[in-house]
Amino acid sequence: MGDAVTAGRAFWIGVGLLLCANVLLPLQDALSKNIVTILPVWEVLFVRSLTVFVLALALGRRPLVMRAIRTRLKRHMAIRSLVILAGWLAFYTALRTLPLAQLTTIYFASPLIVALAAGPVLGERVSLPQWGAIALGFAGVSLASGFADFALSGAVLLALLSTCCWAAALLMLRSMSDEEGSLVQVLFANGVFLIAMAPLLLVWTPSLDSSLLTACVLIGLVGGVGQLALYEAARRLTASLLATLEYSAILSAFVLGYAMFNERPTLAVSVGAAMVLASGIAAVAIGRFPAREAPSPTSPTPSETKGVTMTNARHDQLVTYIAKTRFPFPRQTTWPADYVTLTNVPDRKRAISTPIGEHYPDIVITDGTGRIREIGEVEMTLDPTRIPYLLAGSQTADDDTSAKVRHFFLYVPAGLEEDARSLLDAHGISYAGVRGFTLNEDGTARIVPFVTPGDEYDHQITDPQAA
Repeated sequence: MGDAVTAGRAFWIGVGLLLCANVLLPLQDALSKNIVTILPVWEVLFVRSLTVFVLALALGRRPLVMRAIRTRLKRHMAIRSLVILAGWLAFYTALRTLPLAQLTTIYFASPLIVALAAGPVLGERVSLPQWGAIALGFAGVSLASGFADFALSGAVLLALLSTCCWAAALLMLRSMSDEEGSLVQVLFANGVFLIAMAPLLLVWTPSLDSSLLTACVLIGLVGGVGQLALYEAARRLTASLLATLEYSAILSAFVLGYAMFNERPTLAVSVGAAMVLASGIAAVAIGRFPAREAPSPTSPTPSETKGVTMTNARHDQLVTYIAKTRFPFPRQTTWPADYVTLTNVPDRKRAISTPIGEHYPDIVITDGTGRIREIGEVEMTLDPTRIPYLLAGSQTADDDTSAKVRHFFLYVPAGLEEDARSLLDAHGISYAGVRGFTLNEDGTARIVPFVTPGDEYDHQITDPQAA
């Protein structure tokens, strides 16, 4: 059963992945700092990108390549990749002359840009407590790095350019994080990097010896794993929470500065680090228990809720039965071989993001790359407070249907089908089918399609009595 609980395993996995990325990505920068003073920036980036590209291929293999070829988001991901490439070129060039702590601090203007844009771009509401956590984190970063003493220079301008590029890229990533799997995005981005830099090979005079080549490959491996961790975190956390938790990377940068460059933290650094930690803890607490939105004035009131009473165990039994008998249908030949059917009952397996927190749809269909393709919800009642979750489920599913509607299916008790269709249509929720069900005592159910605007072969009745 879908629920309004905003905390769960996916939230904490997302936090853990982001913290992992916030260690690996600063480590990548620290490893790069000395290398970019020896080698051309594009040469370091080329080897790094080739390493990450090969790593993604090794993990995803042929299904990953086929998904990258078939994706509908080629243009979107290509633009995002070029934005990231511009950010990398600017960052590495600035890294040659700027201290690591100073460069890291300039980078941390990007969470503010992300938080500012999260509302108009992604429709995510940033609350006052979230703004407070973001401001506290930036204040801590500024104190720790002496931001007020920065002198404007060409390197600083390049660092600011990289900051703007990465903020834009993070917003683009968050807007499509449920549309494509992380490996697809990593493969595509680094493939674009290689293609963009390929013309330089025509005039390339190699300056890599075995030790420098090994260092560049190590940078690629560390950065590639960090990228994957960041992408997977973006699938589970809101943009504003991502922005705030990113501040924890400043701690990694200072630790690495001390360990690798003998940079000893001052009192200001220590106080600033404490503020950053407080910011991160506050961000987790706010993200864990966000305020609920009130129902839309145009929505039915809670008193208009219609449905049947059913125990959670019976609901879970019904979800399992529908998943087994309709995803795919028996003897269905059009079901892709790499599709995987997951249910979030009784154990939660795959969450989706909504403006009011994480949500676990009843049935989730993924392909071989991990991308969510279809979603099914089994509702006992037509509760208007469920509308944000139904909308999020629809928007997460693909639209690879003959009518270009979303692969979203809603199952309701027999007799409520027309009300369900009216509710979906009233809120602009795209769907491939509305179905009515009658649950039998033995756990089987009769499923009768009410409307099928998606693919005609979905208009099949499931009737155990006729089997």
